[in-house]
Amino acid sequence: MISYNFDGKMVSNEGHVIHPDNRSFRYGEGLFETIHLWKNEMPLWDWHWKRLIQSLPQLYFSVPVHFSQQKLKEEVFLLAQKNYCLHNARVRITVFKGEGGIWGKPSSAFHYLIQCWPVEQTTVVLNENGLVAGIYTDGWKSCDAFSNLKHNNYLLYAMAAQFAKLQQWNEAILLNQNNHICDATIANVFFIKDGIIHTPRLKEGCVAGVMRNYLIEKLDVKEGSFMIEDLLHADELFLTNAFNGMRWVKSLGNKSYTCREAAIIFKEQISPLFS
Repeated sequence: MISYNFDGKMVSNEGHVIHPDNRSFRYGEGLFETIHLWKNEMPLWDWHWKRLIQSLPQLYFSVPVHFSQQKLKEEVFLLAQKNYCLHNARVRITVFKGEGGIWGKPSSAFHYLIQCWPVEQTTVVLNENGLVAGIYTDGWKSCDAFSNLKHNNYLLYAMAAQFAKLQQWNEAILLNQNNHICDATIANVFFIKDGIIHTPRLKEGCVAGVMRNYLIEKLDVKEGSFMIEDLLHADELFLTNAFNGMRWVKSLGNKSYTCREAAIIFKEQISPLFS
């Protein structure tokens, strides 16, 4: 039986902790982190914690003193041990408030939920077959103070993912309110043109991805404002997130891509994280 951690206490999967009036359930008010636990380690843990602790004040969370990086890490490993997935697991940490309306004071100013599930894959490798991607145009990402947060209001990304399935795509790339490239449903977007690595700047509304930030620190990446045409004229296109690391795209519409330089980036920068 899979268990989870609610506010520091182990709860069985048969238990329920979310009230129907919960503000995260009602309004999407909250934040989450999706983490790859690999061989008893969380390779990007410090990056996840930094993003989370910097994001919480933007949603007016008052962080309890007991909610520390070390305590949270210990609780993740205890839960993974209980769920028999210390070797390879997907971990999700969700932070949210209690019950109440948007004008009222919530019943609790701070809750957190830790979940983890075993993952069957035995190695972290670059996808052998490139992804088929498309552009989602039924909704646009806004560029505002909350755009870069990994928040629980995930409607646009959920709809883009469902649309991609209907189109038999592996991923959908989202645009912002200015029709500039933003990100994908569960990943950040990078492309390579003439040997130069590019990715949308944070002002374009993309989520401040942990793997995105890691690669920008390690590599010479040009952040900027890009149009669909920039992707269609690129040599390579790849997507990043903290769980999969990197996935390369083989086609976007009628455009085809190679994976020569992306494969090198994966081998030199991402693969060592999961060695």
